[in-house]
Amino acid sequence: MKSEVATRPARVFKNGNSVAVRLPKGWAKAGTLMQVSRNGHHITLKAGKQKPKTLLEVLKQIWAAGPDPGPFVREKVSFPERDFMKD
Repeated sequence: MKSEVATRPARVFKNGNSVAVRLPKGWAKAGTLMQVSRNGHHITLKAGKQKPKTLLEVLKQIWAAGPDPGPFVREKVSFPERDFMKD
């Protein structure tokens, strides 16, 4: 089964000391990390891993998981009396 390849024009522009490609709307979400490879005159973009989460996003995810089960309660341990501990 062949997948259809969509081809659309994209604009290349200078951004500081780099060159950037403006992708058509809907092709990539802003902030998405991309992997770029070059083979001769062919440049390929592939969606990479998700953008690292901020501390606030991680905390929201933890809070959404439910209430804190509370501190770990340790069982009481009894120690035998020792002669050297007596007065």
